[in-house]
Amino acid sequence: MTAIHSFPYTESSPAWDYDDLSPQCPYVNYPPYTATYLRDLLAHLVSVSAGNPASLLTSLSEPGLYALAAALRSVAGYDPLRNDDNLRDSLIAELRWRNCKAMGTDPQGPVRRGRLVQLVASCTLLSVAGASSLQRQKLSGECPFCSAPDFRVFLPTVHWRCFACDRQGSLLEFAESLLETV
Repeated sequence: MTAIHSFPYTESSPAWDYDDLSPQCPYVNYPPYTATYLRDLLAHLVSVSAGNPASLLTSLSEPGLYALAAALRSVAGYDPLRNDDNLRDSLIAELRWRNCKAMGTDPQGPVRRGRLVQLVASCTLLSVAGASSLQRQKLSGECPFCSAPDFRVFLPTVHWRCFACDRQGSLLEFAESLLETV
């Protein structure tokens, strides 16, 4: 198995290994978030919003909302946002609303696929599942929620599942699960 990305991020983290990915899954335009980017995003939102980032959620793009979910998870304990349930609840509500709007246009397309892989890769090391063309459409890694090695991302259907803790879902459910564990 070839690793696509490693976590935690450093500036010298390996880049995506494009040669190991299936050509039927064009999500390579969505590199994983770096820890520096996620820290800077939180700091910027807190400074621009005068300490109330929930007020800016409607002005963020959909990728920005998912980046914020990853940032809240990866920079747990960020002092200005410690125990800010209002931000988590508002972010989940905004993601659900945006997901309903976007699902009609691209439910299983490359944009959704890319965002799912980008978000999952911000939490765990992902590897291509195998050498055959069918196995190359699956990514595997350690579950970010239970740390079991039974986590899979299914690229054609844009879903993920952990066979150990039995969590599963789409892009929205992954973001919600990240926010539950903050």
